[in-house]
Amino acid sequence: MKYGLFFGIVRFFCPYYNMGDKMKLKRAVFFLIILFVVLRTASIKESIPVFKNSDGIKLPVLMYHSVSDKVSKTGKYVITPKSFENDIKYLKDHGYNTVSAKQLIKYVYLGEDLPENPVVLTFDDGMYNNMEYVLPILEKYDYCAVFSIVGSYTDEYTENNIVNPDYSYLRWSDICTISENPRIEFGNHSYAFHSISKNRYGTKKNKNESLLDYINAFYQDTEKLQSEFLSNCNFKPVIYTYPFGSYSKESLRVLKKMGFLVTFSCFEGVNTITHDADCLFMLKRYNRDGRISTSQFFSKLKL
Repeated sequence: MKYGLFFGIVRFFCPYYNMGDKMKLKRAVFFLIILFVVLRTASIKESIPVFKNSDGIKLPVLMYHSVSDKVSKTGKYVITPKSFENDIKYLKDHGYNTVSAKQLIKYVYLGEDLPENPVVLTFDDGMYNNMEYVLPILEKYDYCAVFSIVGSYTDEYTENNIVNPDYSYLRWSDICTISENPRIEFGNHSYAFHSISKNRYGTKKNKNESLLDYINAFYQDTEKLQSEFLSNCNFKPVIYTYPFGSYSKESLRVLKKMGFLVTFSCFEGVNTITHDADCLFMLKRYNRDGRISTSQFFSKLKL
């Protein structure tokens, strides 16, 4: 039956086909092979993106942390919902469009377009108030953001099941629910490296630590949270957000080998996005200090 189908295809496409002539049959088969190769080669060429010469696209990234409805709690890493909404209004009024990490990846690797005046919003640590206050505002203005969680915090609040926007962190059930919202992407913010102590400053390699020990410790910490994402919510992030922005160059090699495609630092500045995959690593960000107004913040950034 399968040979009948094959010869039926030969008969349909090949002018040399003749069941009574073996030589012509061989020519028919040869013709089909050549035809297949030509068509396959053309298909591959068409699938390879052709990029236009470009100096790159300017991309500011804004870094938020906690959000509180109590003005008395505002600080370097705490902003009120009202101030956050004012930021979003400012961006909207000035023609900025939020983009996701997925859009950046598609631009870099596939050549897909980005909207004009792209900007990325990031929220570090995985505070519960990001779900309480931030998500509704993003939905209202049709904006998107990256939430990066600390695994040990999420495990703790999943176990004690405490929900309080003033201090608690997202539980795994919250993360699974939010992950179904196309406006939110999740990043790995380490499992237990979000701390400063004598033993470790974020993800930075210790002075007296061997390179092998550091790589193993960093990998184990990162993979622990990746595994928990997979077991709890059935996905693994491709975004890594450095705790405190501290890092060692060896960590970048580990992340690339693990399949991460985007990393966020705490260095300030505007990024340039090109079609070079390395442009998505160590993206610079501006921390949003809650003690200043929206106009002061964006004036500082010259946006």
